[in-house]
Amino acid sequence: MRGLWFGLRFPPFVGDGNSNKQELRKACKWRAPKRAWFKLNFDGASRGNLGPAGIRCCLHDEGARELARLAKPIRFESNNKAEILALIEGLLLCQNRGIRKLAIEGDSAIIINGLRKGSLLDWKLHALLFRALGLLKDFKKMTFNHIYREGNSRADELANAGADGQFIS
Repeated sequence: MRGLWFGLRFPPFVGDGNSNKQELRKACKWRAPKRAWFKLNFDGASRGNLGPAGIRCCLHDEGARELARLAKPIRFESNNKAEILALIEGLLLCQNRGIRKLAIEGDSAIIINGLRKGSLLDWKLHALLFRALGLLKDFKKMTFNHIYREGNSRADELANAGADGQFIS
């Protein structure tokens, strides 16, 4: 995939370039958004691929306060579809709150790079990405960042709760 999408980056953008992936994953930490910005973390989980799935998203302000969260089960889905559905739910949550500056963070490199590129290689997910890109037009400024699961632990925890059939809001 990297050969098809030349120039895409795979974070966590930490380390000195000589570290191995395991060391980078351990060093990966969640950080609060910049001043006057909000951060949306999203995650999807699937028990199997296809399997019972759940989505999760949460919204934080510059003081790292959790303003909103959502976790819910969805029907049998793939992990990638659960990820993009979680992103869409999170964007709707932000829209409803009138947020204009948004840092989006998730542990799915496929979805984050799809946002950056504006397309996904999987045609089944492309329509959902198109919907997410349409929602992004309502935001004044935004960033997309990949974060390893270790830095996205709250989202991961809630997504797994959703996959286990729990609703959290």
